[in-house]
Amino acid sequence: MIGSQRPIRPRGSVGGYPVAPWLILGACASAVALTWLGWLAGRLASVLSGRPWHTGLPYGWDFAARLLDGDWQRLWPGVPPWLVLLVYAVLLAAATAPGCWAWAWWQAHRPLAGDPLPSLARPRDLADLIGDTAVRRARRLRPSLTAHVVAPEDVGIALGRLVTTRRRPGPVLRSSWEDVLLAVMAPRAGKTTALAVPPILDAPGPVLATSNRSDVWAATVRARARVGRVWLFDPQRVTRQPQTFWWDPLSTATTVETASRLADHFIQEIRGTNTSDPFWPLAAGDLLTCLFLAAANCGGTLADVQAWLSDVTSREPATLLRAAGFPQAARSLAGRQGGAPETRDGVYETARTAARCLSDPDIMDWVTPPRAGLDQLDVTTLPASRDTLYLLSKEGAGAAAPLVAALTDAVFRAAVDRAEAAGGRIDPPVLAVLDEAANICKIADLPQLYSHLGGRAIIPITIIQNLAQGQGVWGTRGMAALWSAATIKLIGAGLDDARHAEDVSRLIGDHDVAVTSINRDGNGYASYSTSVQRRRILEPGDLRALPRGRAILLATGARAAMIELQPWYLGERADAIGADTAANVEAITARARDDLAGPAGFGDPDLDRGAS
Repeated sequence: MIGSQRPIRPRGSVGGYPVAPWLILGACASAVALTWLGWLAGRLASVLSGRPWHTGLPYGWDFAARLLDGDWQRLWPGVPPWLVLLVYAVLLAAATAPGCWAWAWWQAHRPLAGDPLPSLARPRDLADLIGDTAVRRARRLRPSLTAHVVAPEDVGIALGRLVTTRRRPGPVLRSSWEDVLLAVMAPRAGKTTALAVPPILDAPGPVLATSNRSDVWAATVRARARVGRVWLFDPQRVTRQPQTFWWDPLSTATTVETASRLADHFIQEIRGTNTSDPFWPLAAGDLLTCLFLAAANCGGTLADVQAWLSDVTSREPATLLRAAGFPQAARSLAGRQGGAPETRDGVYETARTAARCLSDPDIMDWVTPPRAGLDQLDVTTLPASRDTLYLLSKEGAGAAAPLVAALTDAVFRAAVDRAEAAGGRIDPPVLAVLDEAANICKIADLPQLYSHLGGRAIIPITIIQNLAQGQGVWGTRGMAALWSAATIKLIGAGLDDARHAEDVSRLIGDHDVAVTSINRDGNGYASYSTSVQRRRILEPGDLRALPRGRAILLATGARAAMIELQPWYLGERADAIGADTAANVEAITARARDDLAGPAGFGDPDLDRGAS
């Protein structure tokens, strides 16, 4: 895939060129230089001791012979030998210091045999992500950028600094507002601190962020509350914050297509757990589609859906479907209920398993009409705002993950509608940071969405721990499609999947390495031969040993690059973000203690209200 770079000569005893002629020539030149330096030292010492410059012999063969004999009196009459030696030492140090420094610098900067950096991307290979080219691209994608100077955060998402062969920081690489990102990194490899928090803080438009922990919310919520309203969807109280709004998933399920999409988010929770027989997930999905459609078109709620799931003989949903003008769905549901009892009960049990989160009253409080007055989230308004929507869920059975996926999908579809109404793209763009996407945001057709979201200025950053995790959710083909559709791929520390490491190594490519070998015959004569070998730029083992804080960048149409991630705690805003994080963590801790002692307290009014 990647063409060869300039050959790299190996260092060490395994290779080399004939050195004897060069050693002889160097020895002769050094002898002449040292002799001349001794003559110059004598002349300077003569001047320093009060004698004329021409004291002693002129430089030549006679001077060299006397110097070898040590005839100091003939060389520099009346000049103390110690003064000559002192001046000589100073001159020798002054003459050799620059050369020694240059040699040391060259040795430190010269690439080793097989060093990957010279064969990875250089700034000119990534022109679209750097400097003026990136600014021009941002102006083309965002017509609202009319100012003479464009702020860095308006240019694109900061990915990290390019690592080059030079010992100075490389340029910051920024993806464009039509790139869709996929990051594969192990836990504690910098996913949240470098790829979630900074983009959220820099986002010029609305933000959607998912997580199964409170760290993203704690680090960014106060800053985002200054630019727009903060919506925190946290049914399982990951952040211990009180509920401030509710959302009706059925508002987006009024047609067969949209009801089927909603059902699919629930079925995705069990898909793959019973791969030997796909009938049950498919049948349960059809059942949930009919129940969602009936409730959505007849003023029902998810509480009604949960009740219908508990009663396999209830004729109410089929009756409501006929009244709402969906006779086909009504017949399908009636046929399901009138089938063999074993099959019917199995389908209902599978559907109940997929929708088991609806049995949790704490979760249902967030998705059914409240008793007290709470704002209702209207996802259609989010893409045109600067609001921030945090979606948090724990993992495991009964978690709110299907609702997180459904709400994320609803925002995506609302943003697509907004983009179509705006001529194809949204300005400013919508940012979606899908941290732990394979655990709590299992949108079944996310790989297909990746193919067109970027073109509408809806920028997803999907973060997973490894490729196998994604394959468990989207399947082998689906994960391959997601990988291919991502125009920016980041592979970080902790890549332990041997097959994936081999695939990435092949994608990075090969380079030419010049290897010189020495052969000696029985008489001690040496012959030298040089061959060019084709080797991997980065072997799978090198990828596995990638240090924390570094990542391999695979950008569409460019060479692979090594980058230094930029976590928030190393940036200019570290103190402010750290203070916000500490305050929010302290509040979470205090509420957790209160929960152990009694009812939860009230939330922080500033965070609950956000900014208008």
